[in-house]
Amino acid sequence: MRNAVHCGSLESERYWREEDLASLPAIPDAKALAIVQAMDEMLFVFCGSGDVLLTRQGMNRAQYDYLQSLGYAFSTNMDTLSLEAKESVPAQAALNVFELLGRMDAGQEPDRLIPEGALLEPFAVLPGTQEAVSRYKLLPTLPNEDIVRAVNTKSYSTAMRDRLGLPNIALVVNSMEELLQSGQALLEKGAFLIKDEYGVSGKGNQLVDSERMLRRMAGHLESSRNQGKRIRFVLEPLLDRETDFSCQFQIEPEGRINLLSVQQLVNQGFAFGESHSPQPSLLDKLDKEGYWETMRSIGRELYSDGYYGEVCVDSMLLRDGSLAPLVEINARKSMSLIKHYVDRRFKQEGMHTCLIQVPLAAMGKVHYEELLERMEATGILFSLETGEGVMPLTSSALQPLDPARTAGSVKGKLYAALTYRSEDSKHMLIRTLDESLVRTGYTILR
Repeated sequence: MRNAVHCGSLESERYWREEDLASLPAIPDAKALAIVQAMDEMLFVFCGSGDVLLTRQGMNRAQYDYLQSLGYAFSTNMDTLSLEAKESVPAQAALNVFELLGRMDAGQEPDRLIPEGALLEPFAVLPGTQEAVSRYKLLPTLPNEDIVRAVNTKSYSTAMRDRLGLPNIALVVNSMEELLQSGQALLEKGAFLIKDEYGVSGKGNQLVDSERMLRRMAGHLESSRNQGKRIRFVLEPLLDRETDFSCQFQIEPEGRINLLSVQQLVNQGFAFGESHSPQPSLLDKLDKEGYWETMRSIGRELYSDGYYGEVCVDSMLLRDGSLAPLVEINARKSMSLIKHYVDRRFKQEGMHTCLIQVPLAAMGKVHYEELLERMEATGILFSLETGEGVMPLTSSALQPLDPARTAGSVKGKLYAALTYRSEDSKHMLIRTLDESLVRTGYTILR
């Protein structure tokens, strides 16, 4: 079997976006981007023995040694992937990892790590992926980039509901006039969302709960239209959500669809908060209401449109007990798929697992290896011997490289998998983890 090269940029939607598409108002956040770019370390969960993981910032040696102790046998870069003085640091930060790899000089670290003829396993197909495939002589079993871009739009998910005969309350608007007219009609029944074509969790959704807010959005978008930008958004009434969950499946290049898992989500607003295994009552409901066949149907339609690879479909259980099986399609790997791979490797009978994030800040340099040592000393660091505890999934995301930073604190996040026997033991792990972070020098921001 051929070895694989794993890499990617987790904020894929940022790179799919067309330049002439109008966007919702947002404050640029270089610190948030730096954290997301460092999250590519989590792709180690997909590595088999002998595979290569390329991460943008380079993995901390202590984290690499810890993962090797858990049985992961991959190679990785320890130094930051960067171009040799051809472009400024901010300009390099704007590139996705494939664009970066494609422009690197011969003889840099990836040349020594990547074996010729290996399979590329990206988080998602992005601009520059095919150039990186050619540059490093990898095997391209990848779908076309334009197809990937198209099937990841919100309007594609909206059209898919009609194709499958699912209830569809969303409207696609292509002009200011449609936005105002449809928005006024929706407001008569309640609040609604304006969804960006490439919106992601935490960004790209704007709640509109008054005519004043609608006019403010219209004023912003009118300014964009005057600059030649296209208007294209999805309007959707705000659903009365009980639970968010998602289904992960894979479409093989020959078209076979493999259902992999369902993961329940605890979101913070519209952003990822926690991912855990679904309650049995939810799985029973999905069985009774034909959810799995709906997912297979989505897979078949995606394949007929030319897409294959990993898929994560976001779904909801509403407070009235009904299902919204298709909220949106993410034709890429996902945080929930990362959770599934952790389960597949480490979850034992009678144990529970979840993925968490802890927002942090630190003044000055904090040594990650000290955090691991402290977690081990307090008995909460996950090990094969105990089969429970906290498994840090990233090291660089705790203090990511931020080209915009000149002084002051550095913001980061710890992403971790928890394996525990009961809710009491879960609370103990989180409490002791918080104490370890604070004693190492981090400030917890939640």
